[in-house]
Amino acid sequence: MTQYVLTASSWISDAYWGLVDLVGQWRRNRARKAMIAITRKELSQLTDHELKDLGIGRSDIESIARGTFHDGTDRVRANKNLEGWV
Repeated sequence: MTQYVLTASSWISDAYWGLVDLVGQWRRNRARKAMIAITRKELSQLTDHELKDLGIGRSDIESIARGTFHDGTDRVRANKNLEGWV
């Protein structure tokens, strides 16, 4: 009987914490989507000249808002001082 009570208690505890995790994940996703919408709206309101000053094009707004924008500046560059040695 004790084992049954402990097992049932474990199931209830797991279900509770699973629900807490689910609600937390839902809130984080909702906040993330709200930030994407705000970023998209604010960047869309800029003129083409202002976007150019920032170094982005109008077609880049969606990827910037979602955090997937890559401009290629993070590539590894060869060190000219080591040319011929390595």
